[in-house]
Amino acid sequence: MIYKYAILRGIFGVAIFIDVEEIINPEIIEGDLQIIEGIYLRINGSLPFLSQRDIEKYIKRSILELSEVINQRLHGSPVCFYIKSVETNPVHFQEEGLYCAMRGWLAQNYDLKLEPVGVEYSKEEKRFIFDI
Repeated sequence: MIYKYAILRGIFGVAIFIDVEEIINPEIIEGDLQIIEGIYLRINGSLPFLSQRDIEKYIKRSILELSEVINQRLHGSPVCFYIKSVETNPVHFQEEGLYCAMRGWLAQNYDLKLEPVGVEYSKEEKRFIFDI
């Protein structure tokens, strides 16, 4: 399922399309990252806009923060979130948007009602400030 995260303030914006597949009772393969026991993350090779630092800081964090509810919804069944693609434009990309995109995908996939992440545009820094 593809999820689109977008934030726009005037002429400035961030837009990220993340395509994730939920694999229940997965066969764990080399390279899968364990988030917690029973929850794994798989990345489709080398994706532009998705560095190892970004995976750790934003993607894993968004999953970890919702891991309890994920386990409840799946009744403890193991799951692997397979990120098949991340698409954006360098002009409309900011790393923190990865957190919001993955969190949004999880919310949509599990029908969760989550408070939106606070986002403000800083003219001085010429970037968005995310409340994460």
